[in-house]
Amino acid sequence: MTEHRLFPYLLILGAGAIWGATFSLALIATARGAHPLGLSAWQVVLTAVFFLAVCLLSRVRLFDRNHLRHYLVLALVGISVPNLLYYYAAPHLSAGILAITVSTVPLFTYAIMLLLRFESVIARRLAGILLGMIAILLLVIPDQGLSSDDASFWILAVLVCALLYAVENVYISRGIPHRTDIRELLFASNLIASLVQFPLAIYLGVDESPAWLATDAGLAIIGIALGSGFAYAMFFYTIKASGPVFASQCAYVVTISGVIWGIIVFSEQHTLWVWTSVIVMLLGLLLVNPDDEDEADEVSSIASTESSS
Repeated sequence: MTEHRLFPYLLILGAGAIWGATFSLALIATARGAHPLGLSAWQVVLTAVFFLAVCLLSRVRLFDRNHLRHYLVLALVGISVPNLLYYYAAPHLSAGILAITVSTVPLFTYAIMLLLRFESVIARRLAGILLGMIAILLLVIPDQGLSSDDASFWILAVLVCALLYAVENVYISRGIPHRTDIRELLFASNLIASLVQFPLAIYLGVDESPAWLATDAGLAIIGIALGSGFAYAMFFYTIKASGPVFASQCAYVVTISGVIWGIIVFSEQHTLWVWTSVIVMLLGLLLVNPDDEDEADEVSSIASTESSS
C-alpha cells in the first residue's frame, strides 16, 4: 500500500528531473543558430519513432480513427506550438528562467479547472495563483541582465506555452477516455505533428539534414526527444491515475532541476530578483496543490464522469 501511494510521487520526480534537463539541452540546440522549426520537426520525428518502437514491442494499437480528435489536440496544443515558442525563446533566456516559467502550469491548470467548474473555489489556491503572478512580475519588471533586450517579451511568450500545457493537462484528464493507452496517444500525436512540421520545414527551406543529428545541436535534440518521451509517458500516466492538479506538482521538480542544470552546464548566475521569484513561485505552488481529500474527490469525479459517458 505504501509503495502504491509513493509511486505517483516517484513518477513526477523522474519526469520533472528529465524535463528540467531539457531546458539546458534546448540552449545547446539553439546555440549554433539552427532554425526553431527544424529543431521542433526533428524532435517530433524522433519522439514518434521512439514511441513507434515502444508500441510495436508492447503490441499496442498504433492509431485509432475514433481518437483522431485527441491526436490533433495534443499535436497542436501540447507539442507543436509550445515546441516552436520554446525554441524561438531559448536564445533570449537562460535555462533557469525557462524552468521557472513552466512552474505556472499548475496555476493555469487550477484556474482552467475553476473556470470550467471542475474545481471548487478555495481561497488558499486563489492565493497561490496570486503568488504565481507576483513571481512572474519579479522576472518581467526588474532588469535581470539577461542576454536579450526583449527578454520580458520572450518570458511572456513562454508563459503562453505554460498555458497551453495547462489546457493539455485538463483535456487529457477530462476529454480523453481513461482506458486510452498513453503510448498510442504519444505515438499518434507526435506522428501527426511530424506530418505537419517536417514537410513545412522542407517547404520553407529549413536545412537540417540527417547528418546534422551528429552535431552537438543534433545530439541535444535527440536527448530532448528521448527524455521528453520518457517524461511524457510518466506524466500522462500520473494525470490519468491521480488527476491533473496532482500531476502538475511535477513543476516543482522541473523548476528546481532546471535551475540546477543551468548552473551546472552553463554556470548561470541569477540575480536576487530571480531567486526571490523562485521562492515566491514555490510558495504559490504549495498553496495551489490539493489536499489528499481534495485529490481523492477529483479522481473520483473523473472516474464517475467517464463511467457516465
